[in-house]
Amino acid sequence: MILLFSTTLIWSLLLVSNRIALTSFDIDPYAMTCWQLVFGGVSLVLLAPGRRIPWRQFTLPINWAYGVLRVLTGVTWTASLLYISAPESGILSQTGMPMAALAATFILGRTPGRSEWLGHAILISGAVWMAWHLPDGFSNPAVLLMLASEVTAIASTVLAELHPDNQIKDTWAHLRFTGVLLLITASVFLIVPSFIELISPVPIPYISTAGLFGTETLLAGLLIGVLFRGPAMVLSLRSVKVAGIEKYILSTTILPFVLLALEMLASRFDLTPPPTHDSVFWISSLLVMIGIIQITVSKHRHAAKLKALAKIAAPAPTPGKAT
Repeated sequence: MILLFSTTLIWSLLLVSNRIALTSFDIDPYAMTCWQLVFGGVSLVLLAPGRRIPWRQFTLPINWAYGVLRVLTGVTWTASLLYISAPESGILSQTGMPMAALAATFILGRTPGRSEWLGHAILISGAVWMAWHLPDGFSNPAVLLMLASEVTAIASTVLAELHPDNQIKDTWAHLRFTGVLLLITASVFLIVPSFIELISPVPIPYISTAGLFGTETLLAGLLIGVLFRGPAMVLSLRSVKVAGIEKYILSTTILPFVLLALEMLASRFDLTPPPTHDSVFWISSLLVMIGIIQITVSKHRHAAKLKALAKIAAPAPTPGKAT
């Protein structure tokens, strides 16, 4: 639980920091995200001095596939912050939980309990309620951007759970593995901006490397990358390995509430516009909370049922022979 909550907290800090950078400074969003990955990755690789850099990781297709998916996740979520607040993006991200359940069922072979689907339906209703009341409703670019972000996020999380190098127990080796993934993702940013623009669900105005060497962009990339982007990736990969995709994504459903608290704090220091959430946001938040509770209770009951069935199916111990 501590690992999962820490992961959600670090991601929340990353998202709010991105919003502060975008709204308060002359920052190039695309270039900033790229530098975050570069500095975050380099810092992780250098954390274990004296160890060999795992060059083999740069040749594995699964790592490049992961990099492409993470690029799409980061670009689309960051782009959505141009249209909505961080807490609102957290509400729309709730579509990821039902996707994770479907991925666990059809790809990983872990079927949830029947009552859990009710919780997923409630989560979706919260996201739909939010999307319906955005400016231009479902036509708001943030809706498609966040949907695309969740699809690619779930796909990359499945890859992370199945990745053989994410199973290693050596902490330093795992840090270097994570650092390599960040550097590969940064390479995708630099190499194929036109490809990202081509497959994006809506036009993203800032996909360009023109502002790559802006001073404020570089500083924001350095600070956010080292402090938040790198640690967020380390904790995410470890959480997926330890808890599995379903519990990992479930833990992120509290993201809107953590983001709301952090944005309120940031606004007190005039770093972001004050959050002015209306009844739509609070109704969506309530639905999300109800869905979280329903899914959590269902998972607990389903796990207890499976454990009881396993005990019944287990063969009785053979009594030892008398001597």
